[in-house]
Amino acid sequence: MRLQNVLLASIVVLTATVLVGCGEGVPPEQRLAQIRYNHEIFPVAAKTLYDAEGNPTLLVDLQVANQGGVPLDMLTVLVTVLDAEGNTKNSERATLDLEGVQPGIGARVSASLPGVELLDEDEVTVELESNLSPEDIRTLPEFALVTAPN
Repeated sequence: MRLQNVLLASIVVLTATVLVGCGEGVPPEQRLAQIRYNHEIFPVAAKTLYDAEGNPTLLVDLQVANQGGVPLDMLTVLVTVLDAEGNTKNSERATLDLEGVQPGIGARVSASLPGVELLDEDEVTVELESNLSPEDIRTLPEFALVTAPN
């Protein structure tokens, strides 16, 4: 009986914590930061494609998994290209289309960076930026998803 009471109390505390963490009182910037934090990103491959005029576009294939409980239709990541010496050649944000991806299920998506060329000796890193300021979070395309009326 005592074990049942302890388990019941634990469930109540956990439920209350989840409800407070995702409730209406949480600023949308903080809510988005929490949702973004639940995503894992693994670069799989990178390749430069060229259009008919010879303009490059870097495509980076990524495996993305949402380990949280809230789906997010877009996720912005920071893609950085480093040269052979480790110097930054290019660093810019790319927004991934995660529409239809459910929490707990991974998906293969691509980031596209027009005007960026990857050479054989270059390295690509992809980062889910954390600790962004509220001002920076409000500039992300996915911010509109957490502020839109249901």
